[in-house]
Amino acid sequence: MIARVGACGAREVTCDDLHARRREYVVPPTGALVQRLRAVTRSEKDFPLIFALVNVLATTPAMALALVCRGRHWTHGASYFASVYGLFLQRFALALHYGTHASAFRRDRVAGRILDSVAGGFLAPFFGIPSGVYKLHHDMMHHGENNALGRDLSSTEGLRRDSVLAFAAYWARFTFWSIVELPLYAVRKGMYGTAVKCVAGFVGTYAAYTCVKSLNAMAAFWIFVVPYFTSSFALMFGNWSQHIFVDPDKPHCHYRNSYCAINHPDNQLTFNDGYHTIHHINSKLHWSELPEQFLATLDQFAKNDGLIFDNVGFFDVGLAVMCGRLHWLADRYVNVGQPTRTRDEIVALLKHRLKPVRTKQKPS
Repeated sequence: MIARVGACGAREVTCDDLHARRREYVVPPTGALVQRLRAVTRSEKDFPLIFALVNVLATTPAMALALVCRGRHWTHGASYFASVYGLFLQRFALALHYGTHASAFRRDRVAGRILDSVAGGFLAPFFGIPSGVYKLHHDMMHHGENNALGRDLSSTEGLRRDSVLAFAAYWARFTFWSIVELPLYAVRKGMYGTAVKCVAGFVGTYAAYTCVKSLNAMAAFWIFVVPYFTSSFALMFGNWSQHIFVDPDKPHCHYRNSYCAINHPDNQLTFNDGYHTIHHINSKLHWSELPEQFLATLDQFAKNDGLIFDNVGFFDVGLAVMCGRLHWLADRYVNVGQPTRTRDEIVALLKHRLKPVRTKQKPS
């Protein structure tokens, strides 16, 4: 689809993601199961997300159980991990993400409420995410605080975002201290029930690990330990990359503390996650509507000097910055009416938005 930027001149932007084939699930459920799911689904637009969860639910717990019962060698564990993560990590993480922001299930039905808790409560630990803590960390804190220094515990603002050592410290803090910092954040916000649920989630997940370890230590290592460290790295590098360019002059403007990565195959695996600026502006907007909303608000990207990259994913951007390949990124910069810049001037802009933010946002 071609969209013209009305007030910004005659520039055109191609958005292949708008009608691309969804690849978030591997195998569609049977027709009979789809009919049953339809009764507890908010909208058929949610089917790709629900089908992804059905794929995970139908395979991963059974594979983990088989590993516990029959796994004897580390190669069995490595095969389990490679299969589960290779097929489902991106798909599940983003299904959990968008399902957390807006449930795909009907909350007015008991079955819908039960199914709504399956991803974050039961399946998440298979992907290294402690039970029941994702909503607090991502939805309540990250989106609520808007990446603000001193308020969002996963904020990238105050760090050198082109530094491998800075990222290593960032990852280590989340990996080893989130068990303390997340409940304390909830307590400071007066969300005492949420704090209790968070602690219960950490404790419950550790109890599950201890139980499995007593049966098969090798299996427990590959089911819980390796996924925890792998996912903590992937999630933190993803967040780091999504908020790697933050304008120190306007760090809390959505158009200047995030960007959009369009026309990349990852968008068909991750529920259009590349449209991150649009998602932060309205986190309740359905994932299927993100490309359309992006096209409808190109004038705002022009007005606010927002960043857009074509045919790159978030991890590509993060790695490019870490490797000093800003000119490579500049070649993929999309101008929809922002100030006209040469390649070197785009690089200068990117360097400016890599500078650490030194002032904390005052609590509201």
